[in-house]
Formats: sequence, C-alpha cells, structure tokens
Amino acid sequence: MDHKIKNEEIQKIVHNIAEDFRYSGEYEKYAQLFYTVDTTKTINEKAHKDMMDYLQTSLNELQKDLAWRKDFLSENPQIEEQRLTETMKTIEKEYLALLDYLKRHL
Repeated sequence: MDHKIKNEEIQKIVHNIAEDFRYSGEYEKYAQLFYTVDTTKTINEKAHKDMMDYLQTSLNELQKDLAWRKDFLSENPQIEEQRLTETMKTIEKEYLALLDYLKRHL
C-alpha cells in the first residue's frame, strides 16, 4: 500500500536527504530511493523498509562519529568543527523525525 507524505516537515527532510545524495553525486540504491520519494512524495512498502534500513544504519554511524569526524576534519581542513557538529546534530534530528514518521505511518 502506498502512503502519500502530506507532512511538509517530513517532505523537507526527505528532500534534504535527496539533495545530500545529489550534492555528493551518488546514484546508488538509497540515492535513487530518496530521489523517487522526494519527487513523488509517496512511500510504498519496499521504500518504507529501505528507508528504515538506511536511517537506522545512518543513525548508528552518526552516533559513533568521533573517529569519522577526526578523519573527515583532517581530510577537509576548510570545514569548521563547530559547524560540522551543528550540521551533524541537525542531520540526527531530521533522521530521527523521519524514522519516527515511518514507524507511525506504515
């Protein structure tokens, strides 16, 4: 059963994730998933499962980010640590909101 996303905040979160994929130039499975959901504003059962998998994995990775952050900052010295931390907190908040939405709506 398809679910139409009517919540504008959730639409924006999906759009932000799709934009992150576009910015990075990724076109793999999850990128295509978020591009499609961003365009159609609709989640089917397979998309729901795949989005849940992606979000849970991403949140786990985000939460154990200390080593990643150190490597990332050393590879990207133009990035300010405080800004990176704030961005990561925003991503975590959005992913949790989307995950909660998915748990409640499908």
